[in-house]
Amino acid sequence: MPEVQVDMDFNDIADAFLRANLPGSPAELHGLLCGRISGGQHAGGEELITMVCQLLDVVTERVEDLGDVLPDLHLLSLESISSGTYEFQPLLPGDEVELNQRLLSLGEWCQGFLFGLGSAGLSEDATLTEDIADALGDLAAISQIGTLDEESEEDEVSYTELVEYVRVAILLVYAELNKKVDDPLSPTLH
Repeated sequence: MPEVQVDMDFNDIADAFLRANLPGSPAELHGLLCGRISGGQHAGGEELITMVCQLLDVVTERVEDLGDVLPDLHLLSLESISSGTYEFQPLLPGDEVELNQRLLSLGEWCQGFLFGLGSAGLSEDATLTEDIADALGDLAAISQIGTLDEESEEDEVSYTELVEYVRVAILLVYAELNKKVDDPLSPTLH
């Protein structure tokens, strides 16, 4: 796969959301794209726009206002998750953002990932390895994460560890599901 030369961070996506006057979360959008990619679906063009319209519950024109940001984000996501270099990172707010907002964004990211994986055709009754089933269960639990009454340095460390867990879990899910998709003897995931 050719290397994609797109440099984008959470703030770039958030700015594009503001310019396009879109509701929703940039973190959830990135999670959705990564979930679809992990499920073997590489949407492009109109299919990508339709998928994002469904996620954000908006009309096509609103998503088209993102311009090149959406296809660039999709390409960046595809490259980072499938590269085999373990450089993948969920797009989340930086450390300058208060911890509670970062926690909520991580929950939204996981929610988007699970939605994307489901919309890629992974059904609840699919046969999964125990590791994948556990990882998806953990992602579902993280998607329900709440806020803290008071923040501490220990909470920052825990957040960092949680993001790292999500990162590794996504790489594991991608590797396992795409190995099965490539194996003609394995059962279909749909």
